[in-house]
Amino acid sequence: MKTAKKIIVLLTLILSITSCDNNDDIATPTNIFTVGTQTYETTNCYIEFDSDAPVDHLNIFLLDGRMYDNDLNVNGSSGDYLFSLNTSNFVFLQLDFGSNSSLINNGPVAGNTYIVSSTDSTIGHNLSIDPLTPNFNTNGSDFGMGNENTGTFHSPGTGALTVTLNNYTFNSNTNTGTIDLDYSFMNQNGMVITGHYDGNLGIILD
Repeated sequence: MKTAKKIIVLLTLILSITSCDNNDDIATPTNIFTVGTQTYETTNCYIEFDSDAPVDHLNIFLLDGRMYDNDLNVNGSSGDYLFSLNTSNFVFLQLDFGSNSSLINNGPVAGNTYIVSSTDSTIGHNLSIDPLTPNFNTNGSDFGMGNENTGTFHSPGTGALTVTLNNYTFNSNTNTGTIDLDYSFMNQNGMVITGHYDGNLGIILD
């Protein structure tokens, strides 16, 4: 219990979070992941800090749309997150504290390489988002639920599952930050997907 309380206090000091989205689109998208010879844009990045005891992971999301924390199950929706209707590419990388013990006391640190979970991570492209009824719009975007029956999903394989933080900044007073990262993701067929993101950062507190 002391450890859980210590982590929660640490995250509270690092973050003061009330909004689902503190991220701004990059004017000229340059952030991508590569599957074989195809590249897919991910123009936004979010970090979600787990605050539910036991506090045991953090999540990194990269996508070409926006995210909304769906704790209130907007309009009867059931997903943990909602996505703007223009979302078609999605990367979810979970960093478990059991495999990345330095995150417990230090949080994310620039220059470190972390192990990505082989059970709770995924990459998808050519996806579609189903709108809610009635329509849900916030911050100028319409949001809906991801359709798991469309697009291509890659589940983790047995190796090459890492993310390296080249740079990471966050200002808890303004709820703004930046992140520069590279990641490697071996899928279920042994293909290694690589990706890069360098830009603004949105924060979600679970």
